Amino acid sequence: MDIQGISAVVTGAASGIGRATSLELARRGARVIIADLDEAGGAATVDLIGKAGGIAVFRRCDTTHTEDLAGAIAAATEHFGALDVVYNNAGVGGEDLFADEPGDWRRMVEINLTAVIDGTRIAVREMKKSGRGGVIVNTASMGGLLPMPGSPVYAATKAGVINFSRSLAYLAMESRIRVNAVCPSFTDTPLVRRAGNERVEEMSKQVGGILQPEDIAAGVVELIEDDSRAGAIMRVTVRGGRDYAREIRP
Repeated sequence: MDIQGISAVVTGAASGIGRATSLELARRGARVIIADLDEAGGAATVDLIGKAGGIAVFRRCDTTHTEDLAGAIAAATEHFGALDVVYNNAGVGGEDLFADEPGDWRRMVEINLTAVIDGTRIAVREMKKSGRGGVIVNTASMGGLLPMPGSPVYAATKAGVINFSRSLAYLAMESRIRVNAVCPSFTDTPLVRRAGNERVEEMSKQVGGILQPEDIAAGVVELIEDDSRAGAIMRVTVRGGRDYAREIRP
């Protein structure tokens, strides 16, 4: 798909990977719906895109609410006349499953997995309705491909995103809708930095370095542009760069 002139919806676009991807899409000529709960961060992303000569509109969106997701996805057609790309990127991390206070791991499942399924479902329905086809990219993680003893629920949600995305490869033949997933390794985002610089440095040493959000944005762009990819699982790591996990063809 040629990115010039397309319309895209990016969730979790107020910072980190979502912001970097929105900026890159806009730089290449896409018009972008910035979907996020963080209104200040979302407005800042829109402002950055505008200053660079791009076009973006903020839409407040709690991805755990179907009506918010549907509204953000519909906003692409409302503002730009069409829906071409949806990037289901919003996610959360951090857990201590067996602590006295294990945290809201159920909300992690809702945001990291259930909302991705819901966003994909809504996007596919809209894309089928228009008959134009389209591309959906879902953010998974290297943690969905490898064991994560310290974050088993996070790993489970990302493994779910991977197999969910793989299972929709058939849509490319049926409806010209390509669904793919990107699996970043450890990435320098505000979410990661909340663990503290010491923890970030420790993790960085374990995995051979830390990625920048722009590294993931480049991978998302590749998945959008490469019409041969459907049900593909892209890995993005410091050591290996961008490559693909074994593909499963329908």
